[in-house]
Amino acid sequence: MEHVGQEQVQAPGQKTIARILAVVFSLLIIGMVLVVFLQVVNRYFLNNPLSWTEEVARILFIWITFLGTYWAMSINAHIGVSSFMVMFSRRVTMFTATVVRWLLVFYLVYFFAIGVDLVRESHHTLTPALNIPFSYVYAVMPISAALMLWLLAADLWRSGRRQVILAALVAAAVLIGLRLAFGGDQIGGGALILVAVICLIVMIVIHTPIAFAMGLSALLFLILQNRIPLMIVPSRMVGGVDSFPLLAVPFFILAGELMNTGGITQRLVNLAKILVGHIRGGLGMAVVVAEYFFSGISGSTVADVSAIGSLLIPAMKKAGYTPEHSVAIVSSASAMGILVPPCVSMVVLGCMTGISIGTLFMAGFVPAVVLALCIMALVYYQALHSDLPVEPRPTLKAAVKSLFDGVIPLLLPVIIFGGILTGIATATEVSVIAVIYGFLVGTFLYREIKPRDIVPILIRTTTMTGTVMFLIAAASVLSWVFATNQVPKKIGEIIMFASTSPWVFLVLTNVVFILLGAALEGLPALIILIPIFIPLVNQFGVNPVHFGILVVAALGIGTFLPPVGMGMFIACNFAGIDIGRAARSFWPFLSVLFLGLLIISFVPWFTLILPSLFFK
Repeated sequence: MEHVGQEQVQAPGQKTIARILAVVFSLLIIGMVLVVFLQVVNRYFLNNPLSWTEEVARILFIWITFLGTYWAMSINAHIGVSSFMVMFSRRVTMFTATVVRWLLVFYLVYFFAIGVDLVRESHHTLTPALNIPFSYVYAVMPISAALMLWLLAADLWRSGRRQVILAALVAAAVLIGLRLAFGGDQIGGGALILVAVICLIVMIVIHTPIAFAMGLSALLFLILQNRIPLMIVPSRMVGGVDSFPLLAVPFFILAGELMNTGGITQRLVNLAKILVGHIRGGLGMAVVVAEYFFSGISGSTVADVSAIGSLLIPAMKKAGYTPEHSVAIVSSASAMGILVPPCVSMVVLGCMTGISIGTLFMAGFVPAVVLALCIMALVYYQALHSDLPVEPRPTLKAAVKSLFDGVIPLLLPVIIFGGILTGIATATEVSVIAVIYGFLVGTFLYREIKPRDIVPILIRTTTMTGTVMFLIAAASVLSWVFATNQVPKKIGEIIMFASTSPWVFLVLTNVVFILLGAALEGLPALIILIPIFIPLVNQFGVNPVHFGILVVAALGIGTFLPPVGMGMFIACNFAGIDIGRAARSFWPFLSVLFLGLLIISFVPWFTLILPSLFFK
């Protein structure tokens, strides 16, 4: 699993467009932050709520999502599965990539045309608060589609003419063949669902970005069925992201970027070393503790493994840990860290299921401790049977300094949960407070965020937001297609027929989400599977919050599952080793992670104790 492509896609005039969009992104994100912060101030401090702030924030969010999708394509940041194509020759891989580009052209041409129709039809319908035409909201869809088509056209132009023509013929033959074989009223919905699923799998295997694979599969189903207007595609996509709670996603991403750039990671690592560094295997344990701290700030597993790995893998190698052992410890700690809120997956899960995001946040703390203790026990056991040095005890002066440096960033989770638990603000409103806090700490207290860092931080935030939210938008259409054809119900009947035991259901949930979390990465697996599994939760009598935490934990483990887990690739990159070497050292850690997952599966108390205390 990795981001699609290795080289940045270039198109004529792209540098000029990039400079313009950098300004646009900065203004959109800063505007969204200020609008939501204004809402918080007016509602809770001035007792004068404004009616228009939420609508403005959601419109800005929609524009950031689709423009961010274009930017993510321009730097090849969309998530795709590369594990299968590496088995083929470079010539086959390049030809397949050209076929994929033509499939994306097909999808985006439809996307552009339908988007234009949606803009035209919505021009005379006004938004509730601002009373502006909805066409201003939807206009970003054809604009982003046109920009992405421009990128693809430039990329195809630079490819070999013979390869481009042959790839176009192959893509056209596939699409026409599907239309001739399965188009028309004589083909039932069940058969077309199977065709859509097979197309989805094939496109993922040939390294199509997952978001576009889902969108194209849903579009193919609608074209082949020819009963539902294609206008449902853009309207469902906008509906999938037009949610005020989902604004917490870019805000937590931005807060993590600010805190990481602002020198927070090193200070948290130093604090972790002070706490456990002097114990046998203490440096390995410090990785786990530092990850627990940092996850409470970043909200992103990729950010966690990148920040902690870049700092501690070189230090562990220097202290006598083998590179593969270092990767194994960092990977297992980062797999655990997804449970420590704030967590982007929890925000998305809460929005999809209606489960309180604050409750999910609170429920993650104790299960994360369970997994952390399992990892630290294994680190200690391995340290006893090896010749690893013990770190010296810190001096009182060093301990006090590290404690002071670490308390300031750790106040961020306190602010987040203080706001949620006291009811002062929603998760979205608290997340924007976290952005303000991260900016103030990094800029004025630590003075490590410079003016030149602001625009790159905002662009990285936009890119990650576009990547995540376009996944949600595309999956919203595919999930709707599945739901209208009763796919979740049919799969539920199969699972219920196999077993009526809730424990069997939970184990099955763990295994499925670990495997698909590895194959598809966390969020795509979450978005595809949750609509299928959530109706079964009540049938099996499982607490939805408990189920949600298990899903998040399983996805975290799957992200580092060899040989395809994206997180493992990132950690191996910092150690300078291949994933095969790291996998041998990771299997014991994978075993204790799965053991910890079973413990929190069969003992719901670990998950539900804090929500029961604070959310009565």
